[in-house]
Amino acid sequence: MSGYDHFYFLKKAWALYPGITRPVSATFLGPHYRARSATRGPLRAGMDALTGLLFHAWVPWRSASVQKKFGLDDAWRRRAIEIAHARFSDPNDIALYRIERSEQFDHYIRRFEDAAINKRINPLGWSRECVLADKERFAERCKSAGLPHPETHAVVHRAGIDIISDPAGRPLVAKPVHGEGGDGVMLLDGCADASELHLKLAGLPTASGRIWLVQSRVDVHPDLADIALNALPTVRIVTMFNENNRAEVVSATFRCASDPNARVDNMKAGGLIVPVDLDTGALGLACLGYGGDDHVVHPLTGGAIAGRRLPDWEKATALARRAHDSAFDGYTLIGWDVALTANEPLLIEGNCKPGVLMPQRAARRGLGEGRYGELLAHHLATKS
Repeated sequence: MSGYDHFYFLKKAWALYPGITRPVSATFLGPHYRARSATRGPLRAGMDALTGLLFHAWVPWRSASVQKKFGLDDAWRRRAIEIAHARFSDPNDIALYRIERSEQFDHYIRRFEDAAINKRINPLGWSRECVLADKERFAERCKSAGLPHPETHAVVHRAGIDIISDPAGRPLVAKPVHGEGGDGVMLLDGCADASELHLKLAGLPTASGRIWLVQSRVDVHPDLADIALNALPTVRIVTMFNENNRAEVVSATFRCASDPNARVDNMKAGGLIVPVDLDTGALGLACLGYGGDDHVVHPLTGGAIAGRRLPDWEKATALARRAHDSAFDGYTLIGWDVALTANEPLLIEGNCKPGVLMPQRAARRGLGEGRYGELLAHHLATKS
C-alpha cells in the first residue's frame, strides 16, 4: 500500500459526529446516529463535542471562502451560515446542493458522513482484498464471470510488460490500475501487432510501483456521439442489495465531457453530470460538478440533453444488477461506470465508494428521498 493509500485510510478512520451533544442529520439517518451516540464512551463524547464546537467556529470562514469561490452574494453567505449552524453542514455542500432552506437537509447525506457510513455497510471495500479498487483484478473478475467489459491487451509494471492479447490495430487506452477520477489516463494509437504494442508501452512510467492496464478503446453509441466530444461518456449506475439480498438500482447519473481537450468524462476534468430517470433512462438538466449554470443542451455542441433517452437503458441496468448479484456479491453498495456502445453496454469500472456529491448535485434532491435512503437505513440497522 502506497503512502497516499495510508493517508487516505487514515483520514477516513475518524468518523465525524454530526453535532455537539445531539446528532443533527438527515431524518432517515436518525436511528443510526442515535445508536452510535448510545455506544460512545465519555472520552469519545468529549472529543466529539470539542470537534463540533470547532466546526461551528469554522463555519463563518468557510462560508466566506465558498462565497468568493462561486461568486455568490452576501445574502447567500448569511443564509449559508444560518443553515450550516442549524444543520451541522459544510457551506460548500450548501452551495453545491443548492440548499435554500435548512429542512432540505432532511434528505441529504453530507459528504463528511459518507465515508463512515460506507465503511460500516461495505467493509470489504476498505480492505486490501477489494477487487473494485484494482482495475486489473476487476477486469479479470468480469472476464471470468462472462460480464461484458473492454478487452485487456497488456499489463505494464516495474518487472516488465505482459502482453495478454493481440491489439490488431485497434486504438487503446492505458490507465493506472489504482488510479481514481480519470487521473493518468492515456490514449494510444493502434498497434499492428503485439511486438509494436510492446515497443509503445516501454515508455510508460512505472516508478513507485505504478501498474498500467492497457485495454481496447471503447466507441460511444452513435445516439450519444453529438454530446461525447473526445471522451467516452459513461453512466454511473449505483446498485445496493435490497431487503431480499438482491441488487437493486438506486441511483443513476450520466456524465459527458464539456471540454474538447478532456480525455475522460469525470467531474474533475470539467465533465457535465446529468440525472437519469431510473425507469425510462431519460435525462434531466445537466450541470458542471463544481458550480456553474444548468444546461438543457450541450454547451459546445448544442446536442439535446434534457429529455434525451439513453440507448439500451434496460440492458445497462440489467447488466449492473447481474454483475452485483453474480460476481461482486461481497459488497453491499457498488457504483458501476457503464459505457453505452453500439453493440452492448460495457462495464468500465466498479466503485465501492461511489460518493454522494455527484448524484445529489445532479438530481437536485437528497439520496434519502428514495430507495437509496430506505436501503441504506436498512443496512445500517442490520450491520451495526
